[in-house]
Amino acid sequence: MSLTSLSILALAAGSQSAVTLDQQLPGIYTNEEQAYFEKDAGRTPPPWIALKIESQDNGLTITRTDAFGKPVASPQTGLVTSGAERDSLTVDNCTRNFDRTDAGWTFSAVQNRMLCNQDYQIIGVSAEGLKLRFADGTETQLKRARPVECWAAAKKTEPKADGSPDWLFVRKLSLHDQGGRVMIGGEESGTEPLILRMRAVYWPKPSTNRPSMVLYVHKPDNPDRAVSYSWADIDASRVGLNLRWMQASCTIKGAERASDVTGSNFRG
Repeated sequence: MSLTSLSILALAAGSQSAVTLDQQLPGIYTNEEQAYFEKDAGRTPPPWIALKIESQDNGLTITRTDAFGKPVASPQTGLVTSGAERDSLTVDNCTRNFDRTDAGWTFSAVQNRMLCNQDYQIIGVSAEGLKLRFADGTETQLKRARPVECWAAAKKTEPKADGSPDWLFVRKLSLHDQGGRVMIGGEESGTEPLILRMRAVYWPKPSTNRPSMVLYVHKPDNPDRAVSYSWADIDASRVGLNLRWMQASCTIKGAERASDVTGSNFRG
């Protein structure tokens, strides 16, 4: 059973007591949604940030990444210590205490006096995500991402020898639903480079738009504006896109069986 599944079961029981802090922390997190909607509302958005937290034999590693999942800073080490009333999280040499609640872990009023000279600190943990405080005192909310696997096809610039369209087909592309991106094509592939991006969007009030799973396609020279996009209900496990010159299908990992489409049976 995955850590995410453990978290969901604990929440369904009305408490996260079945999940420990070191079990809850691993995952991929971004503040894609907060950054997007703050900017959309004309306010100054927080710095965009993504964290990948992984379990290790001797604790945790915390890595800051870009939207493609590539590290942008050296990994930090993390260690969780559980006490009778609260837990502590040590990141590198900085230890901070957390009070346990039914909703997760909140930054405790009881802290050691060590001055931590860090770009950010984790100050809240739940099944839904993390709360961070930057060095300047501003705070941001990161949502927990769900891993996504896609296949994609893009029409090549040159047709086949018989004049029929030739396609680049790629599968097992990995990204996530909190703004995760993956690039296909370019270089010697015979197609222009394209970027797929996924978001689980919950529109803030007063919008009446319903929550949606959204799949975008971008070109690298304009990464903020999509060429096109498609959407499905927020509970959908799969979203597809067909622009005639490119196609893609993305599935929440573990939500359903993997696609049987391959380069040999794809027909365009």
